[in-house]
Amino acid sequence: MKISGKARFLIFLCLLGGGAYVAHSQGQLMPIVKEIQKLAGGKEEKKLQAKDFEFNPVTRQDVRQKVLSTGSVAVTTGAEVKIGARISGQLRKLFAKIGDVVKQGDVIAVIEHDDLLARVARFSADIRAEEARLNKIQREGPLEISKARADLEELQTRLELAQKTLSRNRELRKQGVVSDSAVDSADEAVKVLEAQIKSSGEDIKLRETRLQMDAELARTIVERAKAGLQEEETSLSYATVTAPIDGVVAYISTQEGETVVASLSAPTFVTLIDLSQLEVIAFVDETDIGRVKVDQKAIFTVDSYPEKIFKSVVHEIRPKAVIKDNVVNYEVMLQIDPSSVKLLRPEMTANVVITTGVHKKVLTIPKEAVKRTQEKSFVIVREAGKLVEKTVETGWREEKIIEITSGLEEGNEVGVPKKPEVGKKEGPARRR
Repeated sequence: MKISGKARFLIFLCLLGGGAYVAHSQGQLMPIVKEIQKLAGGKEEKKLQAKDFEFNPVTRQDVRQKVLSTGSVAVTTGAEVKIGARISGQLRKLFAKIGDVVKQGDVIAVIEHDDLLARVARFSADIRAEEARLNKIQREGPLEISKARADLEELQTRLELAQKTLSRNRELRKQGVVSDSAVDSADEAVKVLEAQIKSSGEDIKLRETRLQMDAELARTIVERAKAGLQEEETSLSYATVTAPIDGVVAYISTQEGETVVASLSAPTFVTLIDLSQLEVIAFVDETDIGRVKVDQKAIFTVDSYPEKIFKSVVHEIRPKAVIKDNVVNYEVMLQIDPSSVKLLRPEMTANVVITTGVHKKVLTIPKEAVKRTQEKSFVIVREAGKLVEKTVETGWREEKIIEITSGLEEGNEVGVPKKPEVGKKEGPARRR
């Protein structure tokens, strides 16, 4: 008996209303809906067939938890050196150009320094003159003092003779042999010699003091001249600009013939970068930063070498947030493996993957094998030639695999739905 379209529609509504209520109370809504679809003339759900799947065994693998971020290649602290002028003058010679590789100590530029050479020569001459004066003082001063002491000793000898003469004349006067005038003359001679001896002793002390002061003053002048010479020689050394590190010339702002000015705010005229001292600054979202720790391994790629994987390790997590477009990120510093750092350049964009944890030797299957509803996750398993739906619980996942924490055993075969071939999509049947 053929059922009309109107009757079929009424039957569909009755079954949908009453049957759905019963099915909902018994947890069998989907099978009943399928039957209703049959009665209503709808297309019956296609039966699962093995040819629709590619089967993969459940295997044990390491599953890594990862944090994805973007960042850029940067120079480490101290690897970029900006060289400015430490003296003012015209740039006489520039020996480097951008891109040149230099070694520590290589001459990069020479600043005009004729005035410094003149000052160095003047200070050198002053030092020689003052040293000669000091040598003369130290040589002649002691000789003069020695002569004065010899003169003093001679006076002391003459005093002893005069004292003896005075004593003898006094005895002879008692005998009436010598007059009073002879005694007075001898006494006067003694007093004169005593005065001369006293004066000579004071003169010797004065000479010794003056010699010490003159020598000290001359030494001070020599030391001051040497300090001035050292200062001028230091300034002269600044006229020759050398590379403080091994690196590459990255920037030059001054050309030969231009004047450079030495001041605290003097602009940099040469910048060197040590390309062996690079790192990656990764910007990690605030939702992921709690899983990132120092010493965790990371890999990254750059647009210049899209097929090459660069290895690195987390060596610093900066505490200050970086807010851009209302998104909170934290800077994570990655130390690059030295074996590949030579390929990189500052400011390259880096696509970073940080491994924050590893589950070793856990059950895994392809991610595409897992299907989800609001209530559960399930897979299609082939058992004894039949396809069986099994509920599973999942854990960590990577790009292509997912961890299975329960529901499967190693060796089970799970099905991954085959992708429909282009041009062979199944469409609605054509009416004749």
